[in-house]
Amino acid sequence: MQFTRIMVPTDFSESAKYALPFAVDLASKYGASLHVLHVVEPIVAPVDFAWGTYSYPDIEKQLSGYVDESLAKIMDEQISDEITCDSTSLHGKPWREIVAHARDQQMDLIVMATHGLSGLSHALYGSTAEKVVRKAPCPVLIVRHPDVKFEMP
Repeated sequence: MQFTRIMVPTDFSESAKYALPFAVDLASKYGASLHVLHVVEPIVAPVDFAWGTYSYPDIEKQLSGYVDESLAKIMDEQISDEITCDSTSLHGKPWREIVAHARDQQMDLIVMATHGLSGLSHALYGSTAEKVVRKAPCPVLIVRHPDVKFEMP
């Protein structure tokens, strides 16, 4: 099997930071390009929610700036110059955007973290990683941070 295009979604969490070196190492070993992806979920607020001194466009602009800076920092500090790399920021449901981007960009592998939600949290929020594994057009390597403890159902 040959990997030429590897995607690594990140939410900038400790778990995602732990998964990144796996993707970098695989990209280096296979001579693959690396594609760092972040998905911004839409901000949903009740109609009567008071934003105070902030407006929705201001919050979105600040968030966009944070995402761009964070992606640039990952690429500058954690990915070797020898690896061809790019980054993308998308808006929507993370699992849908990850799967669609992998399909549209013809990725060969997705390397991503799992946060280990279980019980009620898993039932309410679901697992992004689980949904990506089920729907992805390519193999998915799930990396669990060693500090994440899973509860048996």
